[in-house]
Amino acid sequence: MKILLVRHGAAADGEFPELLRPLTPEGRRSVKRLARSLDRSRLRIDAIVSSPLTRAVQTAEILLAKLPKSHPVRQVECLPELAGDFIPARFSRTAFLGWLATFDPMTLILVGHEPTLITLAAWIDPSLENSDDLRGLAKATALFFIGPPGENGSFKGRIFPAD
Repeated sequence: MKILLVRHGAAADGEFPELLRPLTPEGRRSVKRLARSLDRSRLRIDAIVSSPLTRAVQTAEILLAKLPKSHPVRQVECLPELAGDFIPARFSRTAFLGWLATFDPMTLILVGHEPTLITLAAWIDPSLENSDDLRGLAKATALFFIGPPGENGSFKGRIFPAD
């Protein structure tokens, strides 16, 4: 199984409620460039799951629209547990890894927010907990993991927006 944790693109500040902040024009451009990088990586994207917050859904929808039709993914699903500070207590490492196992042997993109993505990354690869590898996850950037379903995975690196 392959997992990509993607931080949403840059979002508007100030004039919108937190849950509804849309991507800025630059945020949209950087997500389109990330889609190019994902396509060039030769990963075959099977599913995209997003936080329900506007900026994450918009990021996921741009990724979906910009990936070539050769990728099997056809829609974006939402998972409230990916919505940042809204992670319920019942969403534990065990529950998360069990949920991931339902996607095996797929390549899955999870679009969310910092610090939630950092927590999920450490749940996938516990050796990353308190690691410098997870510091400063830029917007419209992916963390790439490979691992067996329901077990620890390993961090393989970051994927950045293509120029």
